[in-house]
Formats: sequence, structure tokens, C-alpha cells
Amino acid sequence: MSGRVRIVTDSTADIPPEVAERLRIAVVPAYVQIGRRSYRDCACEGGLSREEFYARLPTMPVMPTTSVPPAHEFTAAYQRLADEEGADEVIAIVVSTTLSGMYNVAHLGAQDLDRPHVHVVDSGQLTMGLGWMVIAAAEAALKGRPLREVLALVEDIRPRVRVYAMLDTLDYLRRSGRVSWARAKVAQLLRIKPIIEVVMGKVREAGRTRTRRRAIERLVELARSLGPLERLAVLHTYAPEVEEFRRRLAGLIPDRPLLTVPVTTAIGAHVGPRGLGIAAVIGTSG
Repeated sequence: MSGRVRIVTDSTADIPPEVAERLRIAVVPAYVQIGRRSYRDCACEGGLSREEFYARLPTMPVMPTTSVPPAHEFTAAYQRLADEEGADEVIAIVVSTTLSGMYNVAHLGAQDLDRPHVHVVDSGQLTMGLGWMVIAAAEAALKGRPLREVLALVEDIRPRVRVYAMLDTLDYLRRSGRVSWARAKVAQLLRIKPIIEVVMGKVREAGRTRTRRRAIERLVELARSLGPLERLAVLHTYAPEVEEFRRRLAGLIPDRPLLTVPVTTAIGAHVGPRGLGIAAVIGTSG
């Protein structure tokens, strides 16, 4: 018989703190380096608020960099769930291995633990594309579902996740060096608003427009084209149009809350301010 299951993730999942608390999700923060100072990606001691980060980002003299947390922070999260939640099994669902070393660190943090038993899952996603998998797993775990069912649920959701985003500029993505095509196309896209998609850990171009207005229209079209949705979140890096964009999407998911999430600083360092996007889970009948 499977023991009690609990869920761990990293801060790039963008799960709102109140949701993480309600669902007993342990969140291990990534780190952002700004100049000589390192900040934890959380609303906590040693953290930097997302609003402050995006306000400062355009005038930072040196582009911020990001890093994974030390393995012992995952170890502490696993142990806390065992001690405080009675977890026998922990599933750590983390940002895509093609975009970060988080998966390896989560594995290292599980070494030498007798309890709980840890299973590390590569989500192939980031931001709420990862977050939706984590939330669904945590909901199932709180209902007492056994380990095999929770893991199967994550595997079922993974291919149905879609993440699209409009960037105000390609410059941050280009300078991050994480996406090769962004470097190659910078001259072409200098004055164009790129739309990107995250598919199984790969960031690819999904469209381009000449104005923000047309880019937002394209995002709305993409959201509507997905068919019936199980879950939907609006993502933003403090774009001025976020409330209007949210209103236009509200009818796509009438039976569930539409989350609006400021994107983590650990992702924002690579995509820049004034971005807008969606993270959706397509319904099984879609």
C-alpha cells in the first residue's frame, strides 16, 4: 500500500503562494544574481519582489543571471514534508531539463534520505505550464491518491499543456544565450514583437507581429484555438494590458478560476519586462 504523497516544485512553476499553502506544496526558490548580490526567487527574507525586479530590469547596467539552489534546500523541503505532513512519498516536479539544471539538483537533494522516498519528474515546461502539473498532482495527493495514480496524472497532463508568450523585445532572450534561434534572428526581429511557445522543453518561435496590439490579438486567437480547456492562467511581466487581456480570456474557462500570475524573476531575467502570455491545459475532449 502506497504511503502519503506530497509534492515539491521549484519557484519557476509560478504557483501563487496562497495556492501552494492550501495544497501543501513545498516550493524551492531559484536564485537571481544582480551585480554582486544574489537574491532568492521568493517573497521571503533574502528575496526580491517581482514588481520591483521588472521595474528595475530595463536600467540594470549588467544583465542579471540565474542559478539553481543548492541541493540541501531540496533536501530540507523533502524532510519538512516528511516531518510536518507525514509524507512517505514525495514527487518533485521541476522545470524542464533543457532549460535548467534543477532536475539534477533535485536528485542530489534526495540522496542519503531514508524517508521520504523521492521521485523527480522533468516537466518539460516552465512557469504555469509546470505549475498546472504541480497543482493537479497536489490536489490528487491531498485526496489520498496513491503514488502511481499521481504520477500517471502528471504524465497525462504533460502533453496537453500549452504555453505561449508575447515578448516586448527579443533582446533579453538573445542575451541570455538559452535559445540559439533568438541569436540568429535578432536582426530580423529587432522591431517585431515575437510570440514564443514552449514545447517539451524547447522554446520556439510561434509567430511575429509588428505591434503589441496585434501580438495580443494573436495570443487571444491562440487561446481560443485550443478548444475546451481544463485550466488557464494569464502570465505577465508587468505588461500594461494585463487586465484587459484577462477580461478577454475569462469566458474560455467558466467553471474554474482564471489565475493571473506575475512571472518569476528567474524567467523574467531571460524574457524581459512588459511580456504577456498564457499557460493552458487542453481538455481531454479538446
